Amino acid sequence: MHFGARLETVARNIPPCSSFADIGTDHAYLPVLLLQQCKIEKAVAGDVVPGPCEAARKTVHSFGFTGKLDVRLGSGLTVVQPGECQVFAICGMGAGTMVQILDESPQVWQHPSCQALVLQPMSDSALLRHWCEQHGWAIAHEDLAQEGERLYEILVLKPQPGWKYPGTCYLVGQDLVDQHHPLLEPFVTQLQDKYLKLLASMEKSPRAIHTPQYREYQETAKQLEEILRGNNGN
Repeated sequence: MHFGARLETVARNIPPCSSFADIGTDHAYLPVLLLQQCKIEKAVAGDVVPGPCEAARKTVHSFGFTGKLDVRLGSGLTVVQPGECQVFAICGMGAGTMVQILDESPQVWQHPSCQALVLQPMSDSALLRHWCEQHGWAIAHEDLAQEGERLYEILVLKPQPGWKYPGTCYLVGQDLVDQHHPLLEPFVTQLQDKYLKLLASMEKSPRAIHTPQYREYQETAKQLEEILRGNNGN
């Protein structure tokens, strides 16, 4: 079964472990894929909505992973006990929701057994880079996946007290820039187009162009242009 480029790229970035948790699992495809690849020995698949949990249970049964993959109904990281899993994935939701989930259950990711958090935000990834600085986690690696016309970010976090983000633009992972990731140019171009459209809209108002927000958008557009030029060797 083909699980799609997004989930398959997330799976490539999951460190091997004995026990894994997928938070907001939907159909439990990610833990099934990892079990098929023998990257994990067992998993917890959690979701706050009964419908996705029922769909996940059907997936578990159809793939024959009953006993290895436990589907649990509950909010965020509350579906696991501290120390129960070594690696956690939170995928397919906004970064603001991810931060809320993490902040509600610090006892889980602060536990010494927690080795990595793998996050795939749908928006506002800058929030996660700031969160890492504030909570003693480092961004060990970043990746991009393309599925259709949509580009997705994947962040792999590992505990590292005192870590500081090495870049200047929190919107684009510095690791992606350093790698010259093959999808970096279209990803940054999409972001740049967004901010140029915001600036053009604000320029229709004489008041808006004198606001701090306008100057912030200008600086962001400039940073994105510098990233593109650097990636192209200019």
